[in-house]
Amino acid sequence: MGAIEFDGVAKRYGPVHAVRDLSVKVAEGEFLTILGPSGSGKTTILSLVAGLVPPSAGRILIAGRDVTHLEPQQRRIGLVFQSYALFPHLDVHDNVAFPLVVRGRPKAEIAAKVAAALSRVRLDGLARRRPQQLSGGQQQRVALARAFVFEPDILLLDEPLGALDRKLREEVQVELKSLQRDLGITTLLVTHDQEEALSLSDRIIVLDQGAMQQVGTPDEVYRRPANRFVAGFLGLANLLEGRIEAGAGLRLATGELIRCATGSLAAGAQAAAIVRPERVRLLPESAGEGIAARVRQDVYLGHLRRWHLDAEAGGQELVAAATDGHQSAAIGDRVRVSWAPEDVWLLPEAAAR
Repeated sequence: MGAIEFDGVAKRYGPVHAVRDLSVKVAEGEFLTILGPSGSGKTTILSLVAGLVPPSAGRILIAGRDVTHLEPQQRRIGLVFQSYALFPHLDVHDNVAFPLVVRGRPKAEIAAKVAAALSRVRLDGLARRRPQQLSGGQQQRVALARAFVFEPDILLLDEPLGALDRKLREEVQVELKSLQRDLGITTLLVTHDQEEALSLSDRIIVLDQGAMQQVGTPDEVYRRPANRFVAGFLGLANLLEGRIEAGAGLRLATGELIRCATGSLAAGAQAAAIVRPERVRLLPESAGEGIAARVRQDVYLGHLRRWHLDAEAGGQELVAAATDGHQSAAIGDRVRVSWAPEDVWLLPEAAAR
């Protein structure tokens, strides 16, 4: 198994900067997700690690060894694509066995390792079926088994769950995290799915236009985003702009005070407060705290209700969410919107743009 280090890695395609000056270390056994919109450079980073494309600058180290200029077959890396890339003319057993066969392993070893891999992904008894005879979830498990059967140092996953429906995707997420933990293998996952990243990862890199915007635990990037892009890409967020009031919080242009810790931000500095919808409380109009607002929309999501509101002063759009039954409000209701000071995260002016 191996740690990965990106040391000033960049990749350019002519004038296009696909990856910009990436420097980050991935610990041995860590599950790291690279999250970002389409075209942000996610798959390029996996291709660089796999050796499928060379970097334009910088170095890539695996287990302390510089692999920047090594061929893919010299890197001991397992790779799973969204399309699974299974061989349709081979059965499940032979698909999984393929990496061992090309490495010239003995037949007895191949048989034992393939059987163990299929058992890990719960495909016992399906060894002689062809890929077209399997469900999407089963095909995905075959691709995973093939990727780890030869005991690689690194597992790379390029949107591996993207072709599955939501219910199956959530089931496979649980299986994938359990499998990765059992194997102890360093894993890089590429996805644009925020929930997938938050549920699977030890840490997340948030990428935009080839540049790393933030790296941190799921809780850090969700609750304490580094900038406005991260805040918005990780889910709905209330963003309220104002000026720092020393020892008190953020004073909005409409006069309301958002009470929160101001940290090192200077009094009078422009800043923005970030509050996630599930941290918002809806209070009666007569409550003596919070921001006066009117409910514009009530969205029922089964396990969750979400309310879209307009602030009475200034028309700022606000969003609240709660497990169904824990809060209630109807379209047109006048309420007050509030939250605990510890649920507010302040962004300085430059990061809030």
